[in-house]
Amino acid sequence: MGRRRSSPFPMTPTRASTPHLFDCWDLVTKKIHDAIEIWIFLDFDGTLVRYYDRPEDVKLSGECRRVLTRLTRHRRVHMAIVSGRRNAALRKYVRVPRMKFLGLFGWEKSGRPALPRRTKAALRRLRSVLAPLPVLFPGILVEDKGISSAVHFRGAPVESQRGVQSWVRGLLKRIPPDFGVIRSNHACEIVPRQVRGKGVAMREFISGLRRPVLPIYVGDDLTDEPAFAALRQGITVRVGSDFATKARFRLENPEEVCAFLKRLEGEFS
Repeated sequence: MGRRRSSPFPMTPTRASTPHLFDCWDLVTKKIHDAIEIWIFLDFDGTLVRYYDRPEDVKLSGECRRVLTRLTRHRRVHMAIVSGRRNAALRKYVRVPRMKFLGLFGWEKSGRPALPRRTKAALRRLRSVLAPLPVLFPGILVEDKGISSAVHFRGAPVESQRGVQSWVRGLLKRIPPDFGVIRSNHACEIVPRQVRGKGVAMREFISGLRRPVLPIYVGDDLTDEPAFAALRQGITVRVGSDFATKARFRLENPEEVCAFLKRLEGEFS
């Protein structure tokens, strides 16, 4: 039996032991300098921008947009936004040339993938079923993404949050097996079964590249945890605090993510 190769990074941490990325910068820079090619994958809401009560109110800072634009111009670097938002919305808010978008939890890798006709018909029925939720559960927002429906409960009363999550669980028992739920920090998203989440998307994306790369993945959400697990040999960073994570490192907020991107840019100069 071959000897198991040890990782240069700490083992999967608990909540209390997740090291801050800047405290481990020497380890990070070694990985970066040894890599021939680098893919940087970034979540959007909660990672590049702070959360807003209404998703359409979000705004990427000019400072962050500028550093993203400069990084995409580097010959060793490729960049992608991996988000629950659709590609069209991401392009609207990000506006960075050469940026790749992997919307709807990585499913929208290119263009608008097709869905079976039966699933499309079921989606139309699903929208009408979800429409009364903001009245039944005050503070709840239902977002129609065309291919999926997100039930947002950020800022809603605790009773509404518990009630709507129970309601969604009951709904899944009544609708066809064409759908599943992707749970995020503050939402339940009902998606076609073809949408399998960020972990599957990252494994498929990396395996489709022509040569080995160093993946760097930064995200703040429950939906990012499968991606951290899929990219464990890369540099994985969870944004925020007070939780356990599969990521190797942590940053506190979107402002620190922007500072990290600036530091990263400095390593290529």
